[in-house]
Amino acid sequence: MSPFKLSLVNTGNDDPDDVVELDDDLVDQLKQTVDADPDLTLEKAFRRGIQHVIDNGPMGRGQSER
Repeated sequence: MSPFKLSLVNTGNDDPDDVVELDDDLVDQLKQTVDADPDLTLEKAFRRGIQHVIDNGPMGRGQSER
């Protein structure tokens, strides 16, 4: 199975779009989490994750990325 691709498209300008590939395991875990909660959508999950990074900044040294 090929990686899941997330594209960030800004239709308001001519900047190149960003494309991020996510591995299958991470996507499967995300989908399971969203499917387990009827109030959580994929859009809400991405928004919460992005907001978490904005609020908490980049990961510090010694912290592993999942």
